[in-house]
Amino acid sequence: MRKKVLAVVLAVLAFSLIAASAASLGGITTSDVGADATFVGSCDTDGVDAVFADPTVDASGRYVVASVTISGIHADCLGQRLAVDVTDAALTSVGSGSVDPIASSSEVVTFAAPADAEAIARIAVAISG
Repeated sequence: MRKKVLAVVLAVLAFSLIAASAASLGGITTSDVGADATFVGSCDTDGVDAVFADPTVDASGRYVVASVTISGIHADCLGQRLAVDVTDAALTSVGSGSVDPIASSSEVVTFAAPADAEAIARIAVAISG
């Protein structure tokens, strides 16, 4: 199940990136396109809240964010995996991290490397298990 949810998230992200860049390709056409979709149930249907840690200044003088707190996680999600990815406006990842397993309704997700605070434009949160 975890692999299926991750695959769906990655497919949606890839489609978004392709759709966002298609306008600049000009002149490329295709006659065959295939797609399939299925309902993916969620353990948390009312959403979650995200609060970034206070930015700090790194050695190069940039403001960076090391973590984000995800709260409002439904009890049905306990024991599953929480993954967070932050992107810039072009949907390029500038930071990511995960918690596995989710142990409470509020989890701090520490990024693998601090994210440039000025670059963060979007956040994606996935709960899978």
